Amino acid sequence: MIRVPRPSQIPAARAGLAVLGPIGPDGSGVSYRAWSPGEGDAVTLWIDGRRSEEDPIRAERLARQAFALGRVRHPNLAQVLRFESLGGRLALVERPGGPVRAEAPDPPESNHEPRHRPGPSSVRRAVGEALQAARAVQALHALGLSHGNIGPESLVELADGRVILAGLGRIPPPPEDREGAEPPAFPDPSAERSDLDALGRVLYERLTGTAPGRSPDPADTPPPESINRRVPASVSAVIRRLRLPAADGGFGSIAPAVAELERIVGAPTAETFLPRQELVDAYRSFALAYAEAPSARLRKLVTLGFYGGTGALALLALLLALPSLALGLIHLMLMTAAFGFIVGGVRRGGPVFDRVRRFVLGGRGRDLATVAAAVVLGLLGLKAAGLLGIMIALGIVAAILAGVREALIDDRLAQERREPIERASALLRDLRVHGLTEPAVRSFAVDHGGEHWGPLFLGLFGDDAYRAVAQRRALPWPDRLLRVELLGRVARFLDTRLSLRRDERDRTVLTALEEARLQAAEVPELTARRRSWRIGPALIARARAFERGEGPPGGNLAASLAEAVRDPESALVAVEAETSLDRLRRRAITLLDTLTGPRVRLLVGLALLAGFLAWAHQNRLIPRETPSELVEAARSPEELDLAEIGRSLDARRQSLQAEASRAQPLRAEVAPRLLALLFRYVGAGLAALILLASSLSAGRSVALASLGAALVALFGPNLGLPLGFSLGLALALALVVPAVVRRLV
Repeated sequence: MIRVPRPSQIPAARAGLAVLGPIGPDGSGVSYRAWSPGEGDAVTLWIDGRRSEEDPIRAERLARQAFALGRVRHPNLAQVLRFESLGGRLALVERPGGPVRAEAPDPPESNHEPRHRPGPSSVRRAVGEALQAARAVQALHALGLSHGNIGPESLVELADGRVILAGLGRIPPPPEDREGAEPPAFPDPSAERSDLDALGRVLYERLTGTAPGRSPDPADTPPPESINRRVPASVSAVIRRLRLPAADGGFGSIAPAVAELERIVGAPTAETFLPRQELVDAYRSFALAYAEAPSARLRKLVTLGFYGGTGALALLALLLALPSLALGLIHLMLMTAAFGFIVGGVRRGGPVFDRVRRFVLGGRGRDLATVAAAVVLGLLGLKAAGLLGIMIALGIVAAILAGVREALIDDRLAQERREPIERASALLRDLRVHGLTEPAVRSFAVDHGGEHWGPLFLGLFGDDAYRAVAQRRALPWPDRLLRVELLGRVARFLDTRLSLRRDERDRTVLTALEEARLQAAEVPELTARRRSWRIGPALIARARAFERGEGPPGGNLAASLAEAVRDPESALVAVEAETSLDRLRRRAITLLDTLTGPRVRLLVGLALLAGFLAWAHQNRLIPRETPSELVEAARSPEELDLAEIGRSLDARRQSLQAEASRAQPLRAEVAPRLLALLFRYVGAGLAALILLASSLSAGRSVALASLGAALVALFGPNLGLPLGFSLGLALALALVVPAVVRRLV
């Protein structure tokens, strides 16, 4: 869902964001409220308080930490979307990862009295929130990272009950001793101890309403139970051990603190969690009410009726040699689906819509140029075919149909499903407060949702989580075909493109900062530049290996990245272990991928489609008056003669076939010989469709097979092959070769 701020709130644009105003000092910099067009939501923009040139070594550590945080995914950690250099300062963009729960503002704090002290239920909730935050800290420490700036404002509760640890990457990691005999520890013990102490301070303040003293000594910080008698002694002991050093009886790491909090709240594991039968019955009733909403069946019938009926009419029109009618019906279907996708995505969001928005609005200049070129080529093709006016009119009709369905069906369905999803969300929120981990919560929703578990699970967790549990429980075949196979492939394709774009951007920033760091360490300029060009790809290689689930060298992600900085060749040896012949082959493959990539196939396919439509229009293969005969024949039902209509349509089909056989090459003033060679048979249209369909895949086998098929369809008749044989061979190449290669590989 896109939540657009009021225009009056947008004073400036920085880092591709609409900055709404300052939040205040945060760590070593300043945070701003901002709105991201690519995310369609509010984000936090943090800008370092020091310029990178003032201390390049510190700036490099801060950027490397942000780079690592951008690869971390945890249900209780905020998402670091990107980092970049903004005006010579490091900037970081972060979002919680979901809608924030609306809370009543706290009453103003008095100088003499503490804020309202929590009651028993609030104490239980505060401990449950602390447990989720502790799990987030545990995930950070396991990766060799630390927070360094945990405060009450760092814990953000989402609408689904999850507690998110935000404010990541605001404090530079401690300096690394690169010359020491032992490699530096990740995380640094002092940073680890600081996170534990800060977590204890936050929990103390949540339970008592007052800030603790500088030390856990009772003379400085009264025990929480002395301020709030509802605080159990076990919780007070955890707070004290979080703040005490390990030598004085405190926790030596976050893991035992998490275990102790889980014991206090009685948190079960996924294996030992046995929900009460009334809990299961309640959730199952919510799933049934959500799936059986009255408008859900109506929506399904309307969708199947419209697309099925329109598709059947288009097929019938093709069989009856009514190409303009078939093209108009197909255009109406596609435009209705496109407008429904846009309207639904703007109002409710969606996995594919969110990725497309991020790809388009958060893209580079060449990505935006590709989208613009695709639109221009499509409009030129319709103009050349003489169909631009009718297609615009059909587009307006499609937009109206999509809007009517959204207003009359989807809005009504959302209202009917609001109560069951809110009650189910409240139930799952209670499970999270009682210590159940996020994977266990999702397992409960899958295992105890009954036969109708799917729609409610989709509403609560989204399509990505739904596809992730596809192996755990059988899905209905329409969902498996549409959501897992089709939408899953589209989502993976977009993820790959977004990941490549992110890696390229990160490599540019890291390479520049590494060069500045090396020069600050008095490394000669040319040597620093050469080494930075190796360090950047080495960091990217280690991050990709981490995202693939490979165990990082050094024991955790931070240590692996630090090792890549010290010795980039060791990180690149597995990636670039090649001979000169292998290097030549790799460069040739890279060039081939560039020339046959999805962007090239999309633009070439649209250009061929535009030329084919112009050729068909010049040869009167797309007449505008085709449906008039049917209309004229149907005006007088009492005189309706089906045999006469059939003979008329047969005559029309034979006429079109004769015109196609006598079709002349495309006549144009620009490059007439080339265009006449390309556009003289219907093979150009088939080649366009093959290239457009293949542009959804980045696979090399699909690219080569589709290009070969397009060449056969275009030039097969010129080489003496029969037209029908060349078209069939092109289809076989496009469909069979990628499947055979995939099976062999």
